[in-house]
Amino acid sequence: MLAMTGKHATALQETSDAVVELRSISKTYRDLAAVDNVSISVGRGELLCLLGPSGCGKTTTLRIVAGFVEPTSGTVSINNMDMTFQPPHRRDTGMVFQSYALFPHMTVAANIAFGMENLKWARAERDERVREMLRLVELPHLADRLPSQLSGGQQQRIALARALAIRPAVLLLDEPFSNLDAQLRVRMREELREVIRGVEVTTLFVTHDQEEALTMSDRIVVMNAGKIEQIGTPGDIYEKPETSFVAKFIGQCTVLEGIVGADGAFTAKAGLRLPGNWKPGPGCAVIRPEQIKMPSDRPAGVTYKARVVQSHYYGEATRVVIDVNGEQLMMQERFPFGLNPKSGDVLNVTLDTSEIRIIRKNPQS
Repeated sequence: MLAMTGKHATALQETSDAVVELRSISKTYRDLAAVDNVSISVGRGELLCLLGPSGCGKTTTLRIVAGFVEPTSGTVSINNMDMTFQPPHRRDTGMVFQSYALFPHMTVAANIAFGMENLKWARAERDERVREMLRLVELPHLADRLPSQLSGGQQQRIALARALAIRPAVLLLDEPFSNLDAQLRVRMREELREVIRGVEVTTLFVTHDQEEALTMSDRIVVMNAGKIEQIGTPGDIYEKPETSFVAKFIGQCTVLEGIVGADGAFTAKAGLRLPGNWKPGPGCAVIRPEQIKMPSDRPAGVTYKARVVQSHYYGEATRVVIDVNGEQLMMQERFPFGLNPKSGDVLNVTLDTSEIRIIRKNPQS
């Protein structure tokens, strides 16, 4: 890589397949490390999600890529060009903000055309691109309306059309569905994924919604306290968490501290024993609610006697907290109508221990 001299974009000697490359990015505010030594590569056409709780550093990382925040250390490259100190308008990125940030005094068409006007596109090319974007988001009939005359879902789509109109190398999305109600949020994320796939644009988006990340992403970056906990596909993140934080943050689960003995079985602190063939040593067992079943549903596995501690009906399933040998586990089951268990009931449950993951780290949270 060429040495950085001044605040100008420089070509990188090493070429990379990554469209976006963050190398050892940190951002410190006085004594607070908002982002701490983060390195991420985003491939061409990839949809990558930054996921984590509030204050984990995901939005700061996105704003560093966009150019709205200057990193304390590290480098940002886009298409193998050093963009660490370049202003936003020189980064070849399009951004959809959490508030959509549509200009209230401009029509829908004028909002979409805004970026192209700043880039001095010819009028005819600009008008054709506006029509193309309106067709893409399926709102051609709203070209002359003002943002105040649009629904939340329509505003979200127009903000996306404006970001895509300039044909950016990278699309950046900051909590794009947070202002929508639950049902519209589900529909819009499905539509947005189809639009992004259709234009094949490299996308980096921020969310704290686990379901959103799992259903939309090619890969997920789980962040906590400014650091990366794990990077992987949605399946890897859910099925193969590497830390207790990831296991607890993604979906529901029970994390039990204990030790794997010489026979390969895991024994939790309270004495619950899980037969298996794991490597001996201390660790944590991650048990998902769907891995615990009624014996009639899953004849294979180990059967335990359990006492119901809590039972919550969610419609499509009932989530039950059970006590098994002194450990409280969470299970999820669809019981026959009217037969949901109650606190104090005793159940026989089956657990296929081959599905359990042992994490070789003691939980810190």
